[in-house]
Amino acid sequence: MKTKILITLLSSAVLVLSSCTQNFEEINTNPNNPDIAPLTNVFANVIEDITERFGTTEMEYPAAYVGHVTKGTYTTVTNYQGSPSTDMWNGTYRSTLSNVNFVIEGALENENNNLWAAATVLKTYAMQMVTDVYGKVPYFEAGQGADGLIHPKYDSEEAIYADLLKTLDEANEKLVPGAENGLLGAGDLLYYGDITKWKKFCNSLHLRVAIRMSNVDETTAKAEISKILSNPDVYPVFTSNEDNAFLAYPGDEDWIEPWTARHSSIGDDWMAKPIVDVMNDLEDPRLEFYAAPLTDGTYSGLEVGKDADIKYSRVNDLFVNNPGGSVYFLKFAEVQFIRTEAIMRGFVNGSAKDAYESAITASCEEYGIGRRDISNYIEGFDVEFANDLNQVYLQKWIALFRQSWEAWAEMRRTDVPALSPAVNSVHSGHNRPPFRFSYPDSERKLNSANVPADVNEVHDYWGYQIWWDTRSGVQ
Repeated sequence: MKTKILITLLSSAVLVLSSCTQNFEEINTNPNNPDIAPLTNVFANVIEDITERFGTTEMEYPAAYVGHVTKGTYTTVTNYQGSPSTDMWNGTYRSTLSNVNFVIEGALENENNNLWAAATVLKTYAMQMVTDVYGKVPYFEAGQGADGLIHPKYDSEEAIYADLLKTLDEANEKLVPGAENGLLGAGDLLYYGDITKWKKFCNSLHLRVAIRMSNVDETTAKAEISKILSNPDVYPVFTSNEDNAFLAYPGDEDWIEPWTARHSSIGDDWMAKPIVDVMNDLEDPRLEFYAAPLTDGTYSGLEVGKDADIKYSRVNDLFVNNPGGSVYFLKFAEVQFIRTEAIMRGFVNGSAKDAYESAITASCEEYGIGRRDISNYIEGFDVEFANDLNQVYLQKWIALFRQSWEAWAEMRRTDVPALSPAVNSVHSGHNRPPFRFSYPDSERKLNSANVPADVNEVHDYWGYQIWWDTRSGVQ
């Protein structure tokens, strides 16, 4: 079975690598090393496979839930008709996990610590995504179908999160620059073999995991965040936009950025009213990069669930007509927002104001906005630091545009902004956008004995609140 997987992925990864831009090809690797080549090709496939989670399903579901992007004609999905897409579940369990486990096992056999650790970071990233969408999921027994384990048990979010933190600690320890500790090869499409940046990605992801659980297990979250932020030599994190983890698509016929690929086939993507209204009110300089202006130069967002007409702004071509665009895994701005919150909640020492301004600055600089415009914005009404966590959460929500899965998770954790469901929702009795995705029908048919009976699913999208979602009064 593993041989068949490898052969299939080798052909896919070779296509990936041969069709990439010069940056993809100029990776420092030894093509004659038989221990590296097969594993590194599968490693490349894992990276690309994870970015596929940021395509059609992201645009149609979480992007609408968080009030960033909505549909204007084909609004059945926006209004919650039918069950949720199974792309997240199937992509993770049928592809990502099997492939990343293959890399991890091979790296272990070859004593390639760096490849083992980098693949482990990607696995952790993928598993946090899937548990944040569904709640209790197969984790400890997942991805072992090749070994005959085809009915994996489900694990609690609490147990999963504890292991995510433990695993990231192990990965950080093993990520040590130097060929003697192992090379990543040509398949490292994120950092091209730069182990120091992988180490920063690992620890920045550690912060994301810890802050997510901070409302339900503050003691552990505080200890983990303090450990990371208080020991930069041992646990380096992102320190500038140069560290951002992203996959830059070459933009050729076979490799098109996922939002652009999706938009080119349907073209029904509009800026949503919540984010446009907020950015208009704040005179946010990023708005012109997020949205396309109307003929009069203004911006107007469409209410989620409504049909569109010419009075509303489209998503900017930067995101939907850019074959060579990028998919971001994690950014420096997010790290700085986490640092801001950690300082304000007494987890670590430091200047919350400086961290907050650094986060906004980093987000604006991603779009080439000048220092003067950034300073004017930061000093503006309702943006100037007010020592208010809700203000921090709102700015984080703005900065997470095009990272809808993370924005959705954070909105459920913080309840900022407190949005209503789609205006033409087919389901009544709810006062917030969806809480989660219901389990796929295939699980209830093929793994019914393990599907948690205590996960109450209401209208496919509501009911059970994920472990770290401690909001009250929401339904």
